[in-house]
Amino acid sequence: MHIKSCKSRGHIYYAVVRSKRRENKVFQEYLLKLGRLDNLTETQRLELENKISAIGENDLLKKFHDLLYSIGYSFPSPISFFSVEKVYEYGRELALHKLCEEIDFINIINHHGYKGGGPELGKIVEAMAIARNCDPFSYFQLHEWYSRSKLPFFLKLPSEDLTYDVAIRALDYLQPENTIPMQVALYENIRRVHGYECDRLDIDLTSTYFEGQECVLAEYGHPRGHSSDKLQIVIAFVVDQKGVLVTHKVWPGNRTDVKSLKPVDRCLKNEFKLDAPRVVDRGMATWENLAYMDRKKERYLVALRAGIKGTGLLEEIRIPRDEWVDAGDKQVAASVIKGRRKYVVVWNASVAETNKKERKSKISRTEEELKDVLESIEKGDIESRTERDEKIGQIKKKYGVKRSLITKGNRKGFGFTFEWTKALTEADKYDGYQVFVTTEFDLSEKDVIESYRTRDQIEKAIRTLKSVLGLHPQYVRTKEHVLGNIFVCATAFQLRSILGMKLKDEGIDMSVEEAMKSLEGLKAVHIVVNKDEGIQVLRKLTGLDSETRILVEVFNMVETEKFPEVDTENFK
Repeated sequence: MHIKSCKSRGHIYYAVVRSKRRENKVFQEYLLKLGRLDNLTETQRLELENKISAIGENDLLKKFHDLLYSIGYSFPSPISFFSVEKVYEYGRELALHKLCEEIDFINIINHHGYKGGGPELGKIVEAMAIARNCDPFSYFQLHEWYSRSKLPFFLKLPSEDLTYDVAIRALDYLQPENTIPMQVALYENIRRVHGYECDRLDIDLTSTYFEGQECVLAEYGHPRGHSSDKLQIVIAFVVDQKGVLVTHKVWPGNRTDVKSLKPVDRCLKNEFKLDAPRVVDRGMATWENLAYMDRKKERYLVALRAGIKGTGLLEEIRIPRDEWVDAGDKQVAASVIKGRRKYVVVWNASVAETNKKERKSKISRTEEELKDVLESIEKGDIESRTERDEKIGQIKKKYGVKRSLITKGNRKGFGFTFEWTKALTEADKYDGYQVFVTTEFDLSEKDVIESYRTRDQIEKAIRTLKSVLGLHPQYVRTKEHVLGNIFVCATAFQLRSILGMKLKDEGIDMSVEEAMKSLEGLKAVHIVVNKDEGIQVLRKLTGLDSETRILVEVFNMVETEKFPEVDTENFK
C-alpha cells in the first residue's frame, strides 16, 4: 500500500492505492483520493490524517508525513510522530446545548416526564432535538451521529447509552399529558431569560403523511403539499410574535381547519394562561369560531372566511371607495365597528384586476369545452343524454362553475344550451376585496393589514419543520411514537427559533441557516503527539474565522473546559 501521484493540468494529485492481482495481471486499486497537497490547510491536513488512519495500515500515516515534508509543508510544531485521534462535530451542537442550558431544558423534561432507570429523559430528548437541527436522519442513525459529536461530553451521556432502542422507548414518554406541561414550563423560561411578554399568537395547520397503511392516527384528508392518496395526520402549530414556538396539537388526517381552533385556543388559555390576540387565516375564521372567541372574550385578528358580498359591509360603509384610507401597495381600506369587533375592508386594485382576468379566462375555457361537447354530439360521438350530462358535469367541476352555469337540454336529440347566472356577470364589483376582523380597536386600518401580514413567520416555521427538521414524512408507526416524534421535531424548531431570536436581539444580520452553516465548520480536533519527552495531547478548535467568532461570543461558547480530557495511556 502506498501513496501515488499523477499530474493533470499542471497540478499534482495524490491518492492511496494498493496493488492487487487478477488473472495473472497486476492492477492498482484506489482506496482514498487525497487531491492536491501543495495548497493544503492545517484543517484539511487533519481531516486527511483521520481518513488515512481509518484505513488501518500502520506505516501509511508516516508515509503521508514524509510526503508532506518532501513538498515543503510546514507543520505547526516540531514532532517526530503524531496522529489525529478524533475530529468532533462541535459548533452547532454546543450553540444549541447552551440554549438548552439557559432555559433549564433537561430539568424541565425530567420533571414532567419521569422514566424509571436508564439515561435521563431530558438528556435523550435534548440529543434528539439537537440532532434534528444538525442532520435530520432516522432514529437508526442517531447513535452513529451522536458518537461523532461532542454531545456525549456536553451532556455527560456516553454514546453507548444512546442506542436506537433507548431513543424509541423515550418517545413513549413524550405524550400530550407530559409534553404540554413541558412546553408550558419551557415557554415561561424562554420569555423570562430573554425578557419579553407574549404579544400575539399565530396559529396555523399543516399535515404530514405516511408510507404504508399501519399508523392508527393517520386518515385520508385534505392534503397540504402532498398527494391525496397518502394517509396523513394534521398538526396545529403556534408561534409568538418573535417566531418562537409555543405549542402544537396533533389530530387524525381528516380533521378540518374549522374544528381545530377551539381546542388550540382552550390549551393556550387554560394551560399556558395566554390572552394575547390569536392570529388565524381564513380556514379557521368562520362566523361560528368568531362567536366562540367572543363568548370566551378572546382577542383576535383574523382574515374573514366569508366573502365581502355576504357580509353587507359595503352597504354599511357610506364613504366612497376613492375616499378610503391609503393602505399602501395599491390598497385602500375602511372600517366598521360592530359590538366588540372591528371590521376592516381592504380593496386591492392589483388583486381586483387579477381576479377579473382569471374569471374571464375561466369563462372562456368553460365555453370552449362546452362547444366541443356540442360538436361531438353533432358528429354522433355522444350517443346518450347520460353521457352528455356526465361530460357537462365534468367541465363544471373542473372550472368550479356548478353554481354559476345553467345548462338546459333540448327536447329533441342530445343538444343543450347554457347561460351564466347574474351573480357571475355582476362579480366584477366584488373583485379585490378582503375583510379582516379584530378586537384591537387601537389598530388603524393600515396597522391591521401589516400586522396580519407578519403571520408569514408561522408559514416559514412550518416549511422549516418539514424541509429541514424531518417532520415530513413520518417513519414511525405507533400512535405513541408518532406523538413523541412530532414533539421532538417541534422542540427542535423551538431551539432553532430561540437561536434566530438571539441573532436578531444582538443585531446580527444573519439568518438561522447561515449561522448554522458557519457553526458547522467549527470542529474540535484531538491530536496525539509523540515527542521525545513522551506522549502529549493537543486540543485544537478549527474553523474559527471572524464570522464564527461573533457567533461563539453570542452563544457563550468560549469556555475552555468544554474540551474533554483524553486518556493518553491508550497511546503509549
